[in-house]
Amino acid sequence: MKKKTIRRRSIVAPLLLTLVLSACGGGQQAAAPEGSAPQGSTPQEGTQPKVPAEPVPITVYSNNKMTEEAFNKQYGDAIRSKFPNVKLTFTSDVLKDTIAAKVPIDIMFGSIGTFFTHLYDFELQYDLSELAKSRGYSFDKLEPTMVDLQRKLGGGKLYGLPVWTATSGLFYNKDLFDKFGQPYPKDGMTWEELASLSKAMTRVEGGIQYYGYVTSPGAQMSTNQLGLDPVDPKTMKANLTAEPWKQFMQNIVDVYKAAGLTYTKDELDIAKSRNFFEKESRAAMYTNFTGGTPPETMNWDVVQVPSLPNAPGVGPQPYPNYWYVASISKQKETAFDIIAFLTSEQFQIPHNRAGYATVLKDPEIKKQYGQDMPKFQGKNVSAMFPKKSSAPMNYTPFANDAQVEFQNAFLSHMLGEKDLNTALRDAAEQLDKKIREKTK
Repeated sequence: MKKKTIRRRSIVAPLLLTLVLSACGGGQQAAAPEGSAPQGSTPQEGTQPKVPAEPVPITVYSNNKMTEEAFNKQYGDAIRSKFPNVKLTFTSDVLKDTIAAKVPIDIMFGSIGTFFTHLYDFELQYDLSELAKSRGYSFDKLEPTMVDLQRKLGGGKLYGLPVWTATSGLFYNKDLFDKFGQPYPKDGMTWEELASLSKAMTRVEGGIQYYGYVTSPGAQMSTNQLGLDPVDPKTMKANLTAEPWKQFMQNIVDVYKAAGLTYTKDELDIAKSRNFFEKESRAAMYTNFTGGTPPETMNWDVVQVPSLPNAPGVGPQPYPNYWYVASISKQKETAFDIIAFLTSEQFQIPHNRAGYATVLKDPEIKKQYGQDMPKFQGKNVSAMFPKKSSAPMNYTPFANDAQVEFQNAFLSHMLGEKDLNTALRDAAEQLDKKIREKTK
């Protein structure tokens, strides 16, 4: 990675992140961009893309270390069926090694959290505006906030299109609630009510420690229901000592401390906490903020993520997955046609029914979420689509660093190493240090 890239990024980022997004309505949890997408004459749904006369090689790169088998099942088979003259290659190797090997990347995709680390840091971003116009692409069917989030990140330019978006929810193990004779969680709960329920479900029985509630505080920070910025987009300084952040952290701490446990570092580990819920059935409730649902073997259901007192009824921020045409691609038109297809009803409806939340704004399509999967039958799936989502925070090149430091602050406080103010102050100092190192 070139230092000049990071310097340029640190200058551009404040300019990228000044637009205030409206809250994502209509129950869509994921992604965020606003609704000022360009208008244009749109081909009718189902219009066939231009098929090249000769096979066109297209290499797709995953930013999230996806396996080729999973890629083919989720995307590749559908792309090959729609574009029989495209020779599709997939890779998710280390990006710097892939570039060094001169692999001709045409398309990249990943969650919003990979925008800077993969696309921007390696100068692979390419503005899709002219391609969209020349190909007659219409943005009308997309959730407008998802498109505008990309424009926000790109300082007005459009580098990617959303293909699916993460859901959020408070998942619970019905068998554990039945075992301990406690009422199930309900939609519309507050975090204070969650704390009380967690306390009632936390106990040792048969020599086994059961936990009422577990979560990933870092993921909760990145999708916080208040739209708080961990890094000031104008000054590029850590914001974690601001009073709203203290209150937000205190809320998570209060839910954990209500259980009355003295936690070990292992018990607070994110991966192990999730295993307590999904694999070991020792945690009664789990909030997932970036997509994913319990295994089919669990007798589970889901309710809305509890709301905060200062944001009643507001759900977590959206967390979309975007696809990009790489700047180094020599097949940009075909690459764009593939991405455009992935945003069409032809792909989106079955994709949504298979458990990948749609980026289309049609409420009737949203209602079909997960309906082709037995694990979703009879579940309260509407709870995973907040009626009102928080406006997204201002993403900066240091969003991932902020998440790490917020998680560290939570750990140091819960382990009794620091009071909350000190933990957040130290986290802010470490975050500022990382920012300075990356902007030298």
